Amino acid sequence: MKVLFVLLVIFIILIALVLLDTLMGRAAYRKKAYEPVFSRKKSDIELIHCGDELVKRMMADIRQAVSSIHMMFFIMKNDQVSHDMFHLLKEKAQAGLSVYLLLDWAGGHQVKKPEIQTMKKAGVHVHFLNKPRFPYLFFRLQKRNHRKVTVIDGKIGYVGGFNIAKEYLGKKAKLGNWKDYHLRMTGEGTADLQTLFLSDLKRNTGKTAESSEVYPPLPQGNISHRIYASDGFSLEEHYESCIQKAAEKIIICTPYYIPSKKLQEAIISACRHGVTVILMVPMKSDHPLVRETAFTYYPELLEAGCLIYRYYQGFYHAKAIIIDDRISIIGTPNFDKRSLFWNEEVNVTIHDQAFTAEVLSTINQDIKKSELLTKEKVKNRSVRQLPAEWIGKAISYFL
Repeated sequence: MKVLFVLLVIFIILIALVLLDTLMGRAAYRKKAYEPVFSRKKSDIELIHCGDELVKRMMADIRQAVSSIHMMFFIMKNDQVSHDMFHLLKEKAQAGLSVYLLLDWAGGHQVKKPEIQTMKKAGVHVHFLNKPRFPYLFFRLQKRNHRKVTVIDGKIGYVGGFNIAKEYLGKKAKLGNWKDYHLRMTGEGTADLQTLFLSDLKRNTGKTAESSEVYPPLPQGNISHRIYASDGFSLEEHYESCIQKAAEKIIICTPYYIPSKKLQEAIISACRHGVTVILMVPMKSDHPLVRETAFTYYPELLEAGCLIYRYYQGFYHAKAIIIDDRISIIGTPNFDKRSLFWNEEVNVTIHDQAFTAEVLSTINQDIKKSELLTKEKVKNRSVRQLPAEWIGKAISYFL
């Protein structure tokens, strides 16, 4: 009995220390959070929703690069897709270009040390972001740089949901075809992506890659947009504002639906005020508990009239919000608590009806490959799933 009491006391102390570490770490980070909302710009923007096409386009642009390649991804791995990209970066660095590769410490842990060393010897500046350290060790362990940003010669920018690894090209049998969105941008907005990249580099390493070639003169494009970066503090408020402004329709595309209480209530309120709300999520899961946890939010949504589609032809990883068929928000955040309250993310809000129509066309094609979730299906789900739902809901901030 004494042993159990001692173990219980130790457990309570550990939980208290974790909570204290998290609260103090969050308070300290809030003071220096980097969450810029850039001014509205005009660029030419292309939507890419196929991993193969993205990698081919990006590698073609890199081969044509003449001055700099600045690449930041949440995940790259020890597979052929990643190695092909590493090899190209080494070639360009050896040719004298300024080449920087930023990887999140947690997301990039599968990249082997020998590969990193060969890149560095070739002249590639490789840095890992958000390495855990004291103080606030537990808080820092949860921080992720979830941004995927590439800027080539300061003129061509890429941003979106794809990482670089074989599953993102649909080459992992368990997940199948990988559905995601990425943007290729030329024009004024590229400078904002460059600023974001350089800020992440400076804040994490103290280093800078600035030069006159990093910010070349850029032409004005045709599509009006605004780039917004978040650091775990302002994204919830930003999304709530977007939802409340919708007058007719909201479409939310996300691989993980684990919203905050405030956002769940905002969506339900929109439904009850006559706004059509469509939620697109995957039927498959690539992480433990996330699919089960989402089910704890679905009954309220369905009761309010939300339409929930589950994509079954592969894995649905798209991150987008469409407001009233006029505004597209595409970027790196998932609609979950980790993106809302922990991660460093970036979105592009696009104010262009023609571009939004293109996104909607893609979403409508995906709806044809999806199953409409009904109240009956939620009610009749296996009781064996319930413990996973309860556990997932309890730890939802860390999924």
